[in-house]
Amino acid sequence: EFGILRCDFAPISTKSHSSFEIFDHSPSSNLLNILTMIMITLTFILVCAIPTTLGFATPSQQRQRRPLLSQTLNNILSARRSSSIVTTVGQRQPTAPATQATASRRATQLYNFYDDWSNDLLSSSQSDYTYDELILFLDEECIEQCLEELMDSEYGKTMFGRHDMPASVGITGEIEFVSLEGPEAVLSLTGKFWHRRETVLGKAAMYLNARIPELTSIQVSSPSELADYEDIEDEFTGAIVGREDKRAPDFNGDRETMEYQGLDPDARGPFVFSAGGGSMIRPA
Repeated sequence: EFGILRCDFAPISTKSHSSFEIFDHSPSSNLLNILTMIMITLTFILVCAIPTTLGFATPSQQRQRRPLLSQTLNNILSARRSSSIVTTVGQRQPTAPATQATASRRATQLYNFYDDWSNDLLSSSQSDYTYDELILFLDEECIEQCLEELMDSEYGKTMFGRHDMPASVGITGEIEFVSLEGPEAVLSLTGKFWHRRETVLGKAAMYLNARIPELTSIQVSSPSELADYEDIEDEFTGAIVGREDKRAPDFNGDRETMEYQGLDPDARGPFVFSAGGGSMIRPA
């Protein structure tokens, strides 16, 4: 016997700009949402429910009140939609500035796949990537893509000479793809690294194995590429007369100090990072 108002709302999609939304669910508008629902409920009770329940309205009067109820509710929703909190077409407008916690989280987001993988951030709120995107096919392009991700990562900015900070202290090292023979990839290490060359190859191999599980072997063209020192032979006698250090200069003495203390210099790297996230170079 009661007049029933049917409201059909299209589902809201964050991907589409044609969706329609009645209420903004941000914390700043919760009170306004509650007040709107109260107005709708009171309108229904006063216009339809109470007169019908108490017998004040005949069936013909009930039918006459239904358009009035619909019009009243539409006026409430129209006023609600015309507010500055939501828009009827397009994306939702920002209702409040980002909180300090949100801003801090965005500031620490990593947008390189290697960084997110190495910090175990995939599929978290701090990563733009998911574990579903981790696995790649075994081909030359995917191997080169992974090497580029490693070299251009935040970690790679302390290891490879393509970046300004490492280059400023004499680091010139690069890692390159040479060939793919079945499930075996061959890489090449060129230039001078502050890290041990075995560490550089190991970082690349771990990442390649994680992203391309079909790879069974990752090696260099020649075993000499993994040597951090090269013996100098006398051209006439063939005797070893010295040894050349193939590593980048120990520009501040930290590497030698950590080796003397029994620590692994590669665990820290050539640069000291401040608490604020910036890097510092200790003077020699």
